[in-house]
Amino acid sequence: MLQLMVNTLPFSIFWILIAIFLGGWAVDVRGGNGVTQVLGVLITYVLFVAVWRGLHTALLGVGEVLGGIVITTFLASALLPVLSWIGYKLVGISVEKSHGHAH
Repeated sequence: MLQLMVNTLPFSIFWILIAIFLGGWAVDVRGGNGVTQVLGVLITYVLFVAVWRGLHTALLGVGEVLGGIVITTFLASALLPVLSWIGYKLVGISVEKSHGHAH
């Protein structure tokens, strides 16, 4: 059961986190069209899963659950703004801090 969680957690948590980041934080995605913005999300997805897997492998020595899942998920989630900036930059789009007001 633990292996199933390790295999599915990064794939399932990413979509919730990116929705919160892009929809709930004060950031704007500027440039590109719909296709390039979707490509930016998909590249960010690949980067997130790669970072999650790397952290999981590196922190597995701390503990199978604590290091391999909990700390890994926390660190990968904290890196999501940087990963999305890189993912969008690779397709020529910028993620900037919004200067507008809440509606």
